[in-house]
Amino acid sequence: MQVSEKILLIVSAIVAAISALFCIIGLTTPAWTPYYGLWCSYCPSSPSQGLSIVAFILLVISVIILVLFLLKVLPKSIRIVVLIVLVLSGIFTLAAFAAYFDGSAGYSYKLMVVAHFLCYIASVVAAFWLGATYSENIGQAA
Repeated sequence: MQVSEKILLIVSAIVAAISALFCIIGLTTPAWTPYYGLWCSYCPSSPSQGLSIVAFILLVISVIILVLFLLKVLPKSIRIVVLIVLVLSGIFTLAAFAAYFDGSAGYSYKLMVVAHFLCYIASVVAAFWLGATYSENIGQAA
């Protein structure tokens, strides 16, 4: 069974939009710890504020690009752009929570952040490989 490109674009846009929704909720709510959030006047969370805002903007841009692909406004030759924007937004969301707990975290936490980042990159590369493999074998299926 082959999934159409339109369905994949709709699912991707919906997931990216939900991610943007969670990002803006996490950005604006005051419960990053049980006591305060990103916008308190006495906590040094400005790196996380900026990284979270950039991540949200990139997520919104990715939703817009996906919708434009769905409407066939953008040429297929620039499909890689949406993947790049989504990967960058994932990196910025990871950096936002890593920067928030940076001062109080030990080296084990920092190693886990690096492991998350590398796992994320590996999964994106594997997804690209899988997509390329499927596209080569579509015409050869018996």
